[in-house]
Amino acid sequence: MMTIAATTACALRPTRIRLSLYGVLASIALLVAATSARAGEISVKQAWSRAAPKGAQVAGGYLTIENHGPSPDRLISAATPGATKIEIHEMMTLNGIMVMRPVEDGLTIPPGGSVTLASGSSHLMFIGIKAPFSDGEHIDAVLIFEKAGKIDVTFDVGSIGARGPQMIAAAAAAAAPATSSGAPAPEDFFTHICGTQVMANVTVSPEREGHVVVRIELEDANEQPLIAQALSVTLSRSDQQIAPVTVAAERISADKWRARMPAASTGKWSLGLGIEVANSGRIDIAAPILIEYPPTPRTAR
Repeated sequence: MMTIAATTACALRPTRIRLSLYGVLASIALLVAATSARAGEISVKQAWSRAAPKGAQVAGGYLTIENHGPSPDRLISAATPGATKIEIHEMMTLNGIMVMRPVEDGLTIPPGGSVTLASGSSHLMFIGIKAPFSDGEHIDAVLIFEKAGKIDVTFDVGSIGARGPQMIAAAAAAAAPATSSGAPAPEDFFTHICGTQVMANVTVSPEREGHVVVRIELEDANEQPLIAQALSVTLSRSDQQIAPVTVAAERISADKWRARMPAASTGKWSLGLGIEVANSGRIDIAAPILIEYPPTPRTAR
């Protein structure tokens, strides 16, 4: 009994309690400091999105992620109260065809480097948005990284035809090399068009002679490739009394289509898709798009 009592008394001495407590506090402090430093190594800049048309169920999210640390980190997932879920989508060229697919194992941010998620490239996709995003709105979200943990971010919403924050446009204009013609190259416009049974990932590429090439990738409600029997593309613009133009798209692969069609002027157009699906009949979806041609270079006198 005396031995047990002595051992118990030794274990409960105030000096040892203080030393043990100091050790625990020091460990916690080191852990907090390490976590804070790790979180501080990742920064998110210029997060933005586009306004969505009425009835839209999806929207794109774009931003730049910088890694100031000595080791890589990964963006694993994201979430927002404004949508059912957010997916990380990557664009890649497969057999000469642009393909968009969800990223399964996260997006790697290299040490001392950055990754930009942009329209027409890898991006975030808001799925099941509670209400269409509107110009001037701010969408709160959280990004979850493998090492940095949770980072809060706010997406600034621009117009339907927005190409990004003003600072991005200004920086791009300042950095763009001068060309011999003095005319910038036309820019692609990328959007998602979503219906209850089908979703289309659409890229509109302007051409100099007043035509555009429209590339479409079709998915079903479960985000799996959708095999359609036929696809028609319609461009219309009511504000300039331009008659709608409809062309039959050419199948490129099982779920990918291409159409080349006239678009006489720069500005906002309506793009409609008529999709013939077996056992479902015809599905029609539409959304506004922006077409921008470069200015015609002046001829030398």
